[in-house]
Parts: sequence; C-alpha cells; structure tokens
Amino acid sequence: DPGSGGWEGAQQAAAELCGLYYEDQLAACDSLIARLRARLTTLEGDTAQFLVDAVLEQVARRVERLTERLGVKEEIQQLLSQPQHEREKEVVLMRRSMEEEKPARRASDVLCRSLANETHQLRRTLTSTPHMCQHLTKCLDERQHAQRNVGERKHTGRDTSVQSVIEEENRLLKQEVTHILAYKDDFMSERADRERAQGRNQELEEKVTSLLHQASWRQDPQEPDACWIHAGSKTAKYLATDAVELIAPGGWRPGTGSQKLEPPAESGHPGTAQRGQGDLQCPHCLQCFRKELLRHVAECCQ
Repeated sequence: DPGSGGWEGAQQAAAELCGLYYEDQLAACDSLIARLRARLTTLEGDTAQFLVDAVLEQVARRVERLTERLGVKEEIQQLLSQPQHEREKEVVLMRRSMEEEKPARRASDVLCRSLANETHQLRRTLTSTPHMCQHLTKCLDERQHAQRNVGERKHTGRDTSVQSVIEEENRLLKQEVTHILAYKDDFMSERADRERAQGRNQELEEKVTSLLHQASWRQDPQEPDACWIHAGSKTAKYLATDAVELIAPGGWRPGTGSQKLEPPAESGHPGTAQRGQGDLQCPHCLQCFRKELLRHVAECCQ
C-alpha cells in the first residue's frame, strides 16, 4: 500500500531524527564530562572535596536522565520496527486499557463535579458570612442599647425615689425649723414680758420703799396724835390702798408669808432694836408686824 509505505517511511525518519538528537546530546554530555574531568585534574589541589562531589552528583543525575531518554527512544524504534499486525495489536491493547480506564474517569468526573459544587457552596457561604456577621453585630448592638436604656430607666427611677425621699425629709425639717422658730419667738416674747414685769416689780418695790420711808418721817415723835388727827381716816385709807397695790406686786403677798419688804432702818426711833429682818413697822405706833400690818394700820389710824 503506497499510503502505508509513506507512513512507515515518515515514522522511520522521525525515529532516526530522534536518535540523532539523543546521540548529539550524549556526545555533548560526554564532552562536558571530559572537560570537567580535565578541569578537575588541573584544579585537583585547590578544589574542595565537597565541590567535586556536588559536580559529580549533578553529572550523574544528568547521565541518568539521558539514559532514560535513550531507553524511550529505543522502545520507539522497536515499536516502529515491528510488523503491521503487531502494531495493530498494540493499538488494540491501548484502546482496551482506555476502555478500562473510562469508569475511573467517570468517577473522577463525578467527584470533580461534586467538588466543584461544594466549592461553589463554600464560596456562597463565604460571601454571605460578612452579611450574617453584620446582621449579628447589629442585633448585638440593639440588644446592648436596649439593656443600657433599661439600666438608665432603673437608675432614673431610683434617683427619682431618692429625690422624693430627700424632698420629704427637707419638708419635715422645714416644718421643724418653723416650729422651732415659733417656739423661739414665743420664748423671746415671754422673756421680754418677764423682764418688763421684773422691771415693773422693781419700780413698784422702790416706790413702796420710798412711800414707807416718807410715811415714817412724816410722823412727829413728840406729837404722835397731831398728824393722824389732822389726816383722819383718809390717811389710813391711802396707806391701805397703796400697800395693797404696791406691796403685793413686790416681795410680799398677802396670805403667803413667803417674802416681805424691809423698810429702811432708822436709829432715832424707838422700837428699832426689837424689829427683825423682814418685819414691817406701823408708822403710827411704831410697832413691828409680819402679816397683820394692813389690818393694824386700818384700826390704828381710825
């Protein structure tokens, strides 16, 4: 067949070209190894051993790769050198292996699709995660704000109750202060009245003392009846009324006997030695009395 003959010729030409290429690479590697060995020989005394080992290891790896390529090239040449039926047999085997690999390929395709779906879902989840985080943050802020408002209302209510208690206490204290001021005003007015009464009592006592003193000096000891005959009952009445009005507000109160006035002592009158402290002397008969002075004066002056 001329078509098959052309195909075989092309394959042989390609195999020859590959062989020439690999042969050239092997020749280049051999020349490189030779140069390196020559250089190593010249630098043997100055080069460190680890550098030599590294270069040799690198060259060995290169040789291994080239050897593998050369083996592949020989396999291709053997395949091309086989007859037509043998090549077809190899093709059938390759197709059978491909058919056997189809279920695994389908499974891998299904697995890839499921992985792609999961990847898509994960991407959607990642995309929605920021929105969800923002929503949760907003809900948390609203809840904290509500809790703060409740706490502020409770605090405000507590402050209001405390303020009402303080206002009630202030009101009670103001009432007490008002009562105390009223008591103070009453006390001050009573004190002023008491001071005025004491001053009035003192004035009346002084007036009674002066009247008694004048009455005692008006009597003449040599003519005891002249003054009282001339004065008559008018003097007794005057002395009785003045004694009741003036002596009573002072130190002596009729019927109590607690306090009495003491008239001024006169050394020139008889009966002075017999008069004790707190006794009152009759201006007519010069006798001393304690409680019966007024009645005696009324009887004596008549």
